[in-house]
Amino acid sequence: MAEMEEELRYAPMSFRNPMMSKLRNYRKDLAKLHREVRSTPLTGTPGGRGDMKYGAYALENEHMNRLQTQRTLLLQGTESLNRATQSIERSHRIATETDQIGSEIIEELGEQREQLERTKSRSDNQQAAALHHHLTGAGYPSWSGLLQILSQNLGPVNEWC
Repeated sequence: MAEMEEELRYAPMSFRNPMMSKLRNYRKDLAKLHREVRSTPLTGTPGGRGDMKYGAYALENEHMNRLQTQRTLLLQGTESLNRATQSIERSHRIATETDQIGSEIIEELGEQREQLERTKSRSDNQQAAALHHHLTGAGYPSWSGLLQILSQNLGPVNEWC
């Protein structure tokens, strides 16, 4: 029982509390069995053999079988708990990796947005400069030059009409 208590000290709370309760009940049952064995008269025949020695062995065997069953259940619970813990650890690692990948993607998208904004700004500046050159007569020699600039940026001129 001491080994079982030791194993439960490292178990998660959700598993530890119910198992500690069961362990306390097992201790009470064990104490009750000890009291029953002590209170059994030596002349009794619990095994039906007329010899108390066999009855005591039968009680001891029954008690050992119960303890073994309880230990088996506790070990199964511990194994299940270990598998659940490993699964949680794997899930935590995956969540951490996913979070890291998401952060990297957000950073990359931010950089791409800045690059697109710079490109748009340069394009706007080039368009404004071309229009200025045209209006001041320093760029294209005719209206066809202005139409050419507009069609490059807004689509073909014949679609406007």
